[in-house]
Amino acid sequence: MATAADRLPALLRSALRHLYDPLVLGSNPLVSLLGLTGAPDPASALRQELTRAIRSLQPDQDLPADSKVWRLYEILLFRYVQRQSQLEVADQLGLSIRHLGRLETQAIQVLADRLRPRLRLSSDDGSAPAAASEEACTLKDELAWLSQSGPAETSDPAAVLSAVMDLVKPMAARHAVTLDLAPCPPLMPLAVHPVALRQILLSLFGAAIRGAPGRRVSIAVTARGAEAEVRVHFDRPEQPVTDASIAASLEMARRLAATSGGVLTVGSAPQVQEVTLTLPASEQLPVLAIDDNANALQLFQRYATNTRYRLLPATSLAEGLELARESPPRIIVLDVMMPDIDGWEVLGRLRQHPLTGHVPIVVCTILAEEELALSLGATGFVRKPVSREAFLSALDQACPVGPAAR
Repeated sequence: MATAADRLPALLRSALRHLYDPLVLGSNPLVSLLGLTGAPDPASALRQELTRAIRSLQPDQDLPADSKVWRLYEILLFRYVQRQSQLEVADQLGLSIRHLGRLETQAIQVLADRLRPRLRLSSDDGSAPAAASEEACTLKDELAWLSQSGPAETSDPAAVLSAVMDLVKPMAARHAVTLDLAPCPPLMPLAVHPVALRQILLSLFGAAIRGAPGRRVSIAVTARGAEAEVRVHFDRPEQPVTDASIAASLEMARRLAATSGGVLTVGSAPQVQEVTLTLPASEQLPVLAIDDNANALQLFQRYATNTRYRLLPATSLAEGLELARESPPRIIVLDVMMPDIDGWEVLGRLRQHPLTGHVPIVVCTILAEEELALSLGATGFVRKPVSREAFLSALDQACPVGPAAR
């Protein structure tokens, strides 16, 4: 049975969604878990407690404004304290609704980790507040080296996955479990320490094997923009397995993933269990965008936020070539409707220039001239006005994920 500590993220999500609804908020179990039952107005006390906890997550001002810790803090602040809609927050932070949803889950988990040591757990929950706090501190110390690892600590997901599969095969055989690994697509290196990635997968796969004796465990790995996603799926046995180590392994995988900037979620139906692990990629591909319209460049910059792409904006060919010398682009986005120079001529010159001749070019223009663009050497074509999805899709097609694209 899940303890109150296990249910904390779900309780937090519910409380945050009803932060300004005193009737619903006052009945949330967090009131008692945080020792607020004696307050004159428990709902108001819980609202103040959660608001203080969110504001305590505000990062240092010297951290980059676009860093992940700032993003998670701003999402909690804007969505719940300031009561902005998902659409408003997504627009303000330059995120897709789907990506915002994933970051919201991570942000709530960060808030849960901040509040967990303060929970007043009963003996039924299997621990005391002091023990929970001591455990949290010990785990934090054990994982401190992961938080201190530099950005150069990356992993080859295919190599780590292959090694982990070899390690868990004997365990799978002992439990009569069939491991079904779907063909793995090319993946970018992950911004996760190799040791951490190895243990995350070992904990995750081990929990699935122990939870599905005599069954099939299906594993699928896919690329999701600037992230890699691992899905583990298995049918529940007729007699549910009661093994505390399964929950412990999943919790360790979740904490290791969170320390590495990822997120692990567990979903279940009556007969099916599915665990989804999302981890960040390590590389951002430089994209040179040449467009005389500053507003268009700003829009492209927003579209590229929190993706595997890093935009290099240029308002002229000369500026674009200078940027290409400083940071060789992996993709070029070109507008052919510019007042000072014929964009089709620019396309030809980019195709012949030694700095850019090998770089895929996506023509982005209001003109309906896709065939002409492709015949002159463009790799892709999108028409303005262009949506974020269409823009990113064109970039993905111009430079697929994987070693072959490097």
